[in-house]
Amino acid sequence: MKKLLTFFIGTLFLLNTYGQTSDYIIIKKRNNRTLKTYFAGSFISAVTYNGFVLNGIIKAIRNDSIILQQQQTILTPTELGQKIDTISYIVNVYYNQIRKFNFVRFDVAGRKKGFSVLAIPKLLVIGGVGFIGLELFNTAYRKESLTQDNKLRSLGIAAGAVATGFLWNYISKNRNKVGGKYKVVYIKANAINNSK
Repeated sequence: MKKLLTFFIGTLFLLNTYGQTSDYIIIKKRNNRTLKTYFAGSFISAVTYNGFVLNGIIKAIRNDSIILQQQQTILTPTELGQKIDTISYIVNVYYNQIRKFNFVRFDVAGRKKGFSVLAIPKLLVIGGVGFIGLELFNTAYRKESLTQDNKLRSLGIAAGAVATGFLWNYISKNRNKVGGKYKVVYIKANAINNSK
């Protein structure tokens, strides 16, 4: 019994000594408000500066690197045709190489933000282009002048709606970019453990 107890205590000591807690990364707004925290076991979706897309579960964050497991579904040829196969692989990325983090933002009530960011810009562009095309077609069909009945004014308003939609879409696509509106803070777990 004494040997078993000694073995158990020794195992606990080794696990405590060699067990490294993973570091973590925080995405913050410039006003220091936390938007997203990434740690071992969480899902990450991001794009690096060279265009590589990251989608996977974080295995560990250490030495300023994110180690994640990605999966890819591919068709592989067989003797009877093709079958779907899933490949799983590990990717190691330096956290400063990430240009954009894709994460879902929530409002104060805990609801997902999204309709205004996704739908309204597209509706502005589609509606504006549709109105301009229809107005030009009707003007040509009726053989009217563009200066008649304030048509240029309504076409200008429609062109403004199209420009607003494109601008809104550009801003919403670039909202999760690092360095502009958001900053990445790397937290070492050892620094937290040593401060206690």
